[in-house]
Amino acid sequence: MKKVLIVSSYAPPAIGGPQNLYNLFRDFPIDRYVILTSYYNIDDLSALKGLWLPGEYIFYDKNTTRKLRIVAAENGSIESKRSQKIQKLRFLMKRIGIIRVLAGLPVILSQILAIIHAGKRIISIKNIDILLGFSDYGPAMLGTYLLHKLTGKPYYIFLFDLYKGNFLPFPGELFAKLFEKRILKKAEKIIVTNSGTKKLYRVRYGQKIAEKIIIIHNSVFPEAHRQEVEDGKLSENKIPTILFTGRIYWPQIGALKNLINAINEMSLDIKLEIYSPSPRDYLKEIGIEESEKVKLSVASPTEIPIIQSNADILFLPLSWNTKSQAIIDTATPGKLTDYLIAGKPILVHAPASSYLVKYAKERNFALTIDQENVEQLKAGIKKLLTEPVYVEELVKNARTTFFENHDANKNALLMQDLFQNI
Repeated sequence: MKKVLIVSSYAPPAIGGPQNLYNLFRDFPIDRYVILTSYYNIDDLSALKGLWLPGEYIFYDKNTTRKLRIVAAENGSIESKRSQKIQKLRFLMKRIGIIRVLAGLPVILSQILAIIHAGKRIISIKNIDILLGFSDYGPAMLGTYLLHKLTGKPYYIFLFDLYKGNFLPFPGELFAKLFEKRILKKAEKIIVTNSGTKKLYRVRYGQKIAEKIIIIHNSVFPEAHRQEVEDGKLSENKIPTILFTGRIYWPQIGALKNLINAINEMSLDIKLEIYSPSPRDYLKEIGIEESEKVKLSVASPTEIPIIQSNADILFLPLSWNTKSQAIIDTATPGKLTDYLIAGKPILVHAPASSYLVKYAKERNFALTIDQENVEQLKAGIKKLLTEPVYVEELVKNARTTFFENHDANKNALLMQDLFQNI
């Protein structure tokens, strides 16, 4: 098997999208990959509660080890506090234009240079055969391409999301417009998570690039989920609960607020539980606060499956009128995979144009509300709580979809096959 240098600004144990990277590489031969990532993009909560890959980590922005990163999080050290400040700066960069312009250029350029500097050394001393660059806010994608240009090493690209058109902080979007086509053109293979993304790139760049695209759906290990849960059965909670898990940022905010408005207007006694690593100050700023009907919590990836299986409805939102309709239309959120195997009904609230809605309708694994309409949301919630036969059908279809497309035991082997020497 070829030896792989994984280049990703975000890596496990960061909670959210990087967990898919964990699931695909957990059982990858430990001596066949090295992870080049950011020390500061692994927040303290993730460092302490998340799942680290067993392979070697090298941080391009700090000369230290995985063990010392965990110690820093435990002690609340200066380095850990610096990490928190950087996380807050990135939130501000996403929300405030002038900060995005002033801070974005030196941040992204310095990271690209750091990736190149560390990557060249690793390629030489670790006998790397091939590079695997992951989509992010810019540095890893461009860094992988430039490492290829400097070393001649071939590379694959893995697109969790689109590159161009992803509302990246300046100058990330500029670089995406300048480099996306040439990055994809030079890549040996391009991995995406759904057919909607493949279709978009076929339209954008033609059949030659589309022929290099391989679909590996977001994946989790089914063993982590409680198989004894009776599919679709209401929980034993006195008050029915709707659950959302994961980070909250611009693709979800509007749809999540629609749900909060819906449950606040309902006479039915019902609660929304949000398990998110997003800081509470940030959530308050975007208008999401704890109340009698809304509970805010955090949990580790190992706890999330049990939490999901104890809910009554699993909520999966994508918003309307965002700054990147292309992202909304091609997204398959990582949490969908967890929801499919959780044994509870899924409520999708997203635009009709989105791949998520089309996928849910095609496979009939969720109740979909594809209009930005609070009354329809309320009706959907009532249906999921009062029609057990309908719910049982949705949950059965969700589990079938999971084992056909999203089982990490199968998809991790697909990933390994891509790196076999031929």
